[in-house]
Amino acid sequence: MRTLNTFFAISLALSLGACSSTPNWDSYSPVEAENLQAMGVSVSDANAYREMGFNSETIQRWHDAGITDRRTITTWHDAGFPAVEAGAWQGAGFELKAAMKWRDGGFNAEEAQDWASKNFDLKEATKLRSKGLSAD
Repeated sequence: MRTLNTFFAISLALSLGACSSTPNWDSYSPVEAENLQAMGVSVSDANAYREMGFNSETIQRWHDAGITDRRTITTWHDAGFPAVEAGAWQGAGFELKAAMKWRDGGFNAEEAQDWASKNFDLKEATKLRSKGLSAD
């Protein structure tokens, strides 16, 4: 009987401990929690976003730009892309590294897509553009 009581006591303690470590919305205002949940953001993702300084408005901008995956948002954000710009580059078919190179070369997503779609690489595009030429 004593062993059974000990087992139940340990089980109860572990259950209570697990409950207290489970992420929840308690640290968010009801409005903020509702906004995040409406976007499909999990509590753990919301907490990671908060560590980045993001709130539901910031996250909404990324979602509006067509990027909803937290890891993708984090990667593009950490590379210095605002939501709208990152969405434009992704919409133009560029991976992050290529977008960074073209952007550093002075191109926006639309321009880079135009040059790349005509089979110009960045080096060629930069050289031709510096001479006043276009991708056409």
